[in-house]
Amino acid sequence: MKVITSGKKPTDPWGQLALKAIHDEQAFTELYAYFFPRVYQYLLKKTQDSHLADELVETTFIRMYQHLSQYDPEKGAFSTWLFRIATNVLSKHYGSKAVTMQLPWEENFDPAAPETETPEKQTLTKERIQELRSAMLKLPERQRQILEMTYWLEMKSNEIADVLGMAPSSVRVALKQARDRLRELLAEKI
Repeated sequence: MKVITSGKKPTDPWGQLALKAIHDEQAFTELYAYFFPRVYQYLLKKTQDSHLADELVETTFIRMYQHLSQYDPEKGAFSTWLFRIATNVLSKHYGSKAVTMQLPWEENFDPAAPETETPEKQTLTKERIQELRSAMLKLPERQRQILEMTYWLEMKSNEIADVLGMAPSSVRVALKQARDRLRELLAEKI
């Protein structure tokens, strides 16, 4: 299938792969393998329930597969499109409570932990991690979302803006405010 665009090639390599995945099982498998852990981590962080995150990530990828032919790389990055699906799945599950939902953290739950921790991260104590969690919960939901998407999901401000329905400049301002407030909250603990 040849996709006709307005003369511009999609610059997002995942977007190009997504277009290919409409008819190519290997391309779809590559998209799934790359994005599954990121979407799962996002949903796990939001639900704090591994069984529910499993269900929601499955629904997200089923919807991605069903609507892949509707993805338009000129409207945004593939990751933005996919995380919007995940956010919609989450919102549908929780209804209007999805944005304001606050659940207690599980004892050993650390959504920011990468697969392989660096020596710097290994030096953080459990107490410091708990302080960070407490400080994050004191931030407004929008600021928490922006911090999570920026640092844990490694999304760019324009991708976050698309997912949250904000201007990229507003995302950058909110990110700065969230970092500043988080620093203040953590400094109060010292």
